[in-house]
Amino acid sequence: MSTLPVLHGFCTTTISGDMLDGCAFNPLMAVTEQTGWVLSQENCGQIIGATEAFDIPPVIYYDSADPLKMYTLIFLDMDGAHEEDRVFLQWLVVNVPESALVQGMTYMDGDTVMDYLAPNPGTYEHRYGLYLYEQVYGTSYPPLPNAREEFDLTGWINSIFPEGALCGPVASIGFCA
Repeated sequence: MSTLPVLHGFCTTTISGDMLDGCAFNPLMAVTEQTGWVLSQENCGQIIGATEAFDIPPVIYYDSADPLKMYTLIFLDMDGAHEEDRVFLQWLVVNVPESALVQGMTYMDGDTVMDYLAPNPGTYEHRYGLYLYEQVYGTSYPPLPNAREEFDLTGWINSIFPEGALCGPVASIGFCA
């Protein structure tokens, strides 16, 4: 039985938009509690319908989490902002322990920095991604982002560096709606 190697994230103070392909990193798995629908490596990047949509926060799984690390989960709408290099912030949770990711992270795990907002693509198709970062120095209490709209991920990462430095993304999963 062969296993896939685990890719470890790189530590950075900046991230470019081309690095935010929701299917480019180790796969997360997201499960809708109400229907049991699963977003996984097999259907990453596909268009999902209203029945699969994440009206409430999905349960997130990542079985390659390091028990010695804490994690940050960021949920983004890549097409929800008007400015270049900006995105719409759907959800932001820090201090997620390995045990929560292995057993299934719910909205109750970790410390919520920005409450969950369900996808709402509007009149055209949007790309969404859930991204998992390793927290370099353990528990972190980053500042609240200025806004969901026109969220500057690079600026936010810079604002928490070096005390709240992040490595990654170490895992991700994406879809279109």
